[in-house]
Amino acid sequence: MQTLLVSMSLFAVTQGEYVVRTFADATAYRDECVKQYAVRGSSLIDYMRQVSLHTDDDDSRWCIVRCILQKSDLLSLAEDGEVLHEANVHAQMQHSNAIVEDPDDIRSETARCLREPNAADGGCLRAYTFFACIQSTEYDLF
Repeated sequence: MQTLLVSMSLFAVTQGEYVVRTFADATAYRDECVKQYAVRGSSLIDYMRQVSLHTDDDDSRWCIVRCILQKSDLLSLAEDGEVLHEANVHAQMQHSNAIVEDPDDIRSETARCLREPNAADGGCLRAYTFFACIQSTEYDLF
């Protein structure tokens, strides 16, 4: 009986809740991802602005977005491809937009962005499409 309780406790600890990331976390992830993809760096805000305004069509920039989402536990690899974790995205968005009067609006916007065209495609384009959709809303991801 004690073995079962210990096993269940360890399972609960390893299946812990999502840890919300800060803008500083996202900046650190961006720096790591820029090194990983060997892309010229700029500030996180400038970088996000470039991506959301489509001023740079280089696919490696889309992959940096995917890398940041992966490091933030918002996107992970699964057997059937990449998965955007809707519950984690909602938690992140609600934390980053704590002043918002209607949390259901955040939920509906993130759900809409998860259903965007290309959001079903795998790889960097899916992450980019999701991120660009979020950037087009009045809410912040980080």
